[in-house]
Amino acid sequence: MTTGHPVPDRAVRNILAINFNHDGAAVLLSDGRMAGFVATERFSRRKKHPGLRASDLAELLDQAGLALSDVDHVLLCNLHSMDSPDIALLHGSDLKETWLEFWVDQRNARVSLDGVRIPCTVNPEHHLLHAAASFYTSPFDSAVSVAVDPAGCRAYLGRGTKLVALRQDFDTWFTANIGYCYVAELQFGSSIVGAGKVMGLAPYGALDDPAAFDPAKLSRFDELVALAGQDPVPVAVGDRELNARLSYYIQRGLDVQLLALFAELGPIAARNGAGRNLCLSGGTALNVVATEPAFAASEFERVHFHPACGDDGTAIGAALWHWHHVLGNPRRAYRNTELMYSVRQYPKEAEERALRAHADELSVEIVDDYAGRTADLLAAGAVVGWYEGASEIGPRALGHRSILADPRSPTMRDRLNAEIKQREHFRPFAPSVRNERAAEWFGLADSPFMLRAAPVRKPSVPAVTHVDGTARLQTVRREDNPVYYDLIRAFEDRTGVPMVLNTSLNTKGEPIAETPEDAVRTLLAAGLDHLVLPHTVVTRRRRP
Repeated sequence: MTTGHPVPDRAVRNILAINFNHDGAAVLLSDGRMAGFVATERFSRRKKHPGLRASDLAELLDQAGLALSDVDHVLLCNLHSMDSPDIALLHGSDLKETWLEFWVDQRNARVSLDGVRIPCTVNPEHHLLHAAASFYTSPFDSAVSVAVDPAGCRAYLGRGTKLVALRQDFDTWFTANIGYCYVAELQFGSSIVGAGKVMGLAPYGALDDPAAFDPAKLSRFDELVALAGQDPVPVAVGDRELNARLSYYIQRGLDVQLLALFAELGPIAARNGAGRNLCLSGGTALNVVATEPAFAASEFERVHFHPACGDDGTAIGAALWHWHHVLGNPRRAYRNTELMYSVRQYPKEAEERALRAHADELSVEIVDDYAGRTADLLAAGAVVGWYEGASEIGPRALGHRSILADPRSPTMRDRLNAEIKQREHFRPFAPSVRNERAAEWFGLADSPFMLRAAPVRKPSVPAVTHVDGTARLQTVRREDNPVYYDLIRAFEDRTGVPMVLNTSLNTKGEPIAETPEDAVRTLLAAGLDHLVLPHTVVTRRRRP
């Protein structure tokens, strides 16, 4: 190891980056490629788990085939700088007691992990890391990269290996992201788990004339609540009554501000020679019903997201920023699969072990064409858990850890919400559609990360059509996920519909399944009809 302040005595090849905020995650970048990735909640089974545990670091090093002594630089991101009170609300603790032990020197120049002292960077700018994850994985040599989340709105100019902040202070007027948190907390008790629910509820409170509401006339949150209370649209959820008008108003405010933001950034991109390329990141990028119209109305022609728009993606962004911007290493092209899926794949023995542990509750069928068999089950009305390969990066199920169903069923959405996912009845579900048929059904293609929304053009898929007539779609190419693509194609052969309903393989309060054991427990706890593993169809035994 080197002594004194920074420069290592050998070239930096292996970079470890850790996000200590909610959605804790870590990545190991080796020679610019992701050699390991851990989302803490997937292994701890505590949703939104912040930071990293010692066992997660061991898992990460094992994935990469590295030892701590091989790590050349560590980035400690969002460390004590953005602690979310929602974690304590969810878990009764901030969960910092679960973190791995580490020590940082007085100059924030070196970190000690398990006795190994490594040069480090502490708390690089939060939005920069979001922007880096999107820009450096994009196909664009130059672009404007925008990061929007409850902590603010920042824009950066990316060119080659460099990513620099634009001087405009959008936070002086972009306030809908903060208001969205307030509405989520008021209606659902938490901003980090409630924001998606607000988006789903909003169209139930829509005005006949959207122009009748001008968010610019409001300056305080209590004014928004009071206005929504004057003309409420009650939606019953259990023993509570929510005002969908309030969700609509804050969604409309976000729509208007994103339209203005993208309209302002288009000419800035042109003046700086960045082409008509937009990279988008931060938690607000998950609000696809706002981002898609704003992009369509702007001067931008191409858009790129990273699947981990939330704070789990800041670990990836930090490692890429250090590799490219700080060290000057050249960029490279990415396949979708490198961005969609993590590293750890579980061997057949792990699947067999999970099945043996619950043998008295399960029936197991070995099949050759398991994609075709699954298509038969879906076409017959079954709800099927689908488990394949390494788990997804980011919050969306992208065909490796999914619950699948028939999108044609008029009752499927209610069944899934009430019986399987155990969540609010107004929550929508997404279609996974063959990319070459997507434009015909939705008017757009190339949405591999389920981060774009579009109107549903045909009436025959009510289970994936939200109340406002839109769907948040994932487009599937065979080169990205061959078995999942073949499943969708087989379902199309049987029904004429080139898509399946897709939602994440978990139930209420749980993160997405990581291991085969998690998947089997979800089959049993969520009441799925079947669970499909490679060449294996698992069914719950009916109790007498």
